[in-house]
Amino acid sequence: MTEILDVAVVGYGPVGAVLANLLGRDGVRTAVFERDADIQQLPRAVHFDHEIRRILQSIGLSEDVLTDTAPIEGYEFWNGKRETLFRFGIGQGVTHQGWRQDYMFHQPSLEKSLRDAVARRDSVEVRLQHEVVGLEERDDHVVLHVHDMVAGETREIGARYVVGCDGANSAIRKHAGLALDDLEFDEGWLVVDAVIDKPRDALGLPIPAVQLCDPARPVSFIPVAGPYIRWEFMLRPGETKEEMLRRERVGELIAAWCDPRAVEVIRTAVYDFHALAAKRWNTRRVFLAGDSAHQMPPFLGQGMCSGLRDAANLTWKLRLVLSGGASEAILASYQSERDPHVRALINIAIVLGRIICTQDAEAAAARDADFLGRSEREPSPPEMPGCGPGVLQSGSAVAGKLGLQAAVRGGDGGLKLLDDVLGPGFALLMRAVPSRLSDTAERVRNDIACRVVPIDATFDPSGDYERWLDRCGCDAILVRPDHVVFGTASGANAASALLEELGAALRGTGLQTSP
Repeated sequence: MTEILDVAVVGYGPVGAVLANLLGRDGVRTAVFERDADIQQLPRAVHFDHEIRRILQSIGLSEDVLTDTAPIEGYEFWNGKRETLFRFGIGQGVTHQGWRQDYMFHQPSLEKSLRDAVARRDSVEVRLQHEVVGLEERDDHVVLHVHDMVAGETREIGARYVVGCDGANSAIRKHAGLALDDLEFDEGWLVVDAVIDKPRDALGLPIPAVQLCDPARPVSFIPVAGPYIRWEFMLRPGETKEEMLRRERVGELIAAWCDPRAVEVIRTAVYDFHALAAKRWNTRRVFLAGDSAHQMPPFLGQGMCSGLRDAANLTWKLRLVLSGGASEAILASYQSERDPHVRALINIAIVLGRIICTQDAEAAAARDADFLGRSEREPSPPEMPGCGPGVLQSGSAVAGKLGLQAAVRGGDGGLKLLDDVLGPGFALLMRAVPSRLSDTAERVRNDIACRVVPIDATFDPSGDYERWLDRCGCDAILVRPDHVVFGTASGANAASALLEELGAALRGTGLQTSP
């Protein structure tokens, strides 16, 4: 074995690429291993939300870099008569994360932007056409058996930690002996990706995304971004993959929506939509992220989003452990924080899936009567859960929730989003910075390079952060590198108290423990 990396990332889809960017941004010596030679030029995920947009912001993907991305224009549920059962309205303004609530995007374009960013990270090496064919976990590192598919040879490479981002059929999950829980949702769907050269309304296509809850055949219509659109057609009993993939059959299905001659089909595939989550997300040194750790029906659009949250949650913890700034015990918080969040989203997606996938005509009629009889046709979107409990949260009521990102005044006097002013890492936001911290707090602040930021009229001219502190009933809020609140405190010693509590948690002696 000729080398030992800090982190080996296996798989170079969106999750692996974001993970590599976050590690590389922080100077962690990383290698990415990917068996394919290039980006798959076929869209799979099509949606991300404001939280994910903030993660992309943190690795330098500005709006002008994110091509083929657009805010979503609504999400409606229709019955078989194309009557609106209910809709989720999408606000036009920005949320507490500093971005629009939801976006649609073309995955190959996003992946290119992510890979271009990785290429600028000096501490990251990407090895395409390299397949991990085995691993051995040892006391202080993992030995990967990596097959170079071009040279035709296999060699051993060491890494202190391994993250498997290698998808639903994860080899890393199998090599590590990690099993999945079946959460009991399995449906076959035909996915059709296409491009159009006219506006959707000129072709008679809907402007918003639509779930057609038709018992004869449930269908999803998804305007992606730019010229890209998608249909998903549920398979009926007895229909085969081979039958559904026939060009003539695809044309018949599209004809119910528009003239199929106005559409260029670029991909067809039959997928089984599953609901699965790992029983254990990691061994001591091998971790799962993205589809290797969980899979969910697509009706909430949170599959890729969940994988990118995994990356944001795990990378800063690995960095601190590798640098000696934290005990390895903090890595137990990865599953305890991410697993409850993912399972809650899977449950919401299953509930929506049961509404959409009803194929019994009598049950569908009862469902339609129920929704059409309600006075409220625009309910609030399903509430996104916070992260689960972990050692890296205090006992505060807002601990584990996303911190605010609003516009603040930067050093050049202009208004910018918070993360663009402060950069990555821990941030302690408070009404008044004390003249000195306790000795312990000062050591913690220096060890983790925590920014201490006074919330005053100069920094916070709109008063957004002053009002946030008021709502939280505190004088200081400590935010983690993944934008999650660690805790709050009040009084003259608020800053020292929070930093001392964080220091204890990083040493593995905090009060909270993982379930």
